[in-house]
Amino acid sequence: MRGLLDQARTAVEAGDGETALDILEPLANELMDEEWLALSYDDSNAIFEFFDEVDRVLAEALLSADLSEAERTDWKDRLWTWVQEMGGYTHHPLYSVALEAAQRGWDFEPVQRAMQGDIGYADLWGGDPPWYAEDFIRAHLNVLKRQGRNEEYLDLAEAADLIDDYVTKLVEEGRIDEAIEYGRHNLSSPNEALTLAQTLRNHDRPRAALEVAQRGLTLDGSEKAELAEWLRDRAASLDEPEVAVEAAIAAFEASPTLAAYQAAEELAGEEWMTIREELVTSLRNKDTTQRVARRHVEIFLYAEQYEAAIDIADRFSDYEVVEPVVEEVWDEHPDWTIDACKERAKPIIEEGQSQRYRHAVQWLETAGKAARVVGKLDEWCVYVEDLRDEHYRKYKLRPMLEELLEGFTE
Repeated sequence: MRGLLDQARTAVEAGDGETALDILEPLANELMDEEWLALSYDDSNAIFEFFDEVDRVLAEALLSADLSEAERTDWKDRLWTWVQEMGGYTHHPLYSVALEAAQRGWDFEPVQRAMQGDIGYADLWGGDPPWYAEDFIRAHLNVLKRQGRNEEYLDLAEAADLIDDYVTKLVEEGRIDEAIEYGRHNLSSPNEALTLAQTLRNHDRPRAALEVAQRGLTLDGSEKAELAEWLRDRAASLDEPEVAVEAAIAAFEASPTLAAYQAAEELAGEEWMTIREELVTSLRNKDTTQRVARRHVEIFLYAEQYEAAIDIADRFSDYEVVEPVVEEVWDEHPDWTIDACKERAKPIIEEGQSQRYRHAVQWLETAGKAARVVGKLDEWCVYVEDLRDEHYRKYKLRPMLEELLEGFTE
């Protein structure tokens, strides 16, 4: 089916909507009447993603083909049936984009007006747009682009508030200054800024790309880290150290990782100590969740902020969080290390998790190294001996503990 879909997509991209429909019709028929359910048991996400692709290609094929009224009606009826079937399984029925394309085609008055430049996005749908609105408009844009109808493309993209598509098309058409000016006043997210900046760079306007990317850093959005990393690397390559450092700091603050921290360190030069304090303070003020605990620990350990790393390890029992901390600080914070290691080893032993005994012994070994540093090795030996004697029936564990003791008492 993937091969057939690729063939249909190739036909659409060549402007041959009729051939694409000839391919897509039997493909879609084969999947319907709940035949697709058998495929979804192996990977439900994959089959729904495939349906989405079919829907988008089918919409573009319908907009590209020269269909008779009878043929269009036939497609409307077929798609309506499929949408009804899929509506029983999802709140966003698949084939909705293609059905909209079959029902409205190019005759949808708001789209016609938008392509003439006399309508805004608020009026395009007469209120709240449907969930598939963007895919529906993009299908029209893709067909307009293939047909070389550039002004209509630009007017529709602007009316639909698809800024990425609008400014990219302006640059492709050589209207670069116009794209830059539009971007200055209309960019609303870091992602939009990144798209325009990348497009400008690809069209040999690197300085303008930096300016747009810097503007994007002032905008709110979840994609700021990606934009900041891009700006950091491009500014460094263009010998703009101040911009590169500014972007490096922004990249770290948007998504603190060890790689982002090290990149800032590499770029900061003589200002590193000041910037280092700024980054560490920023990280201390962030909320550390289970998802990011390991990353935060890595940074604090690299920055030799051991107390901050210990604080995170105390709050999260995940060995991937605690282990790197004890391995790094056992000689400087031995008492804490001993307690932390005992706390992780004890439940493994008491619950008889035989497959994890090796991990428990490794925790105890680290505790032993810390005990030696702080002069508590005898106390540690007694603790391990007590564990050995208490759990002497655990035949797999006992020799491990005896070997551990021998290693410290030789």
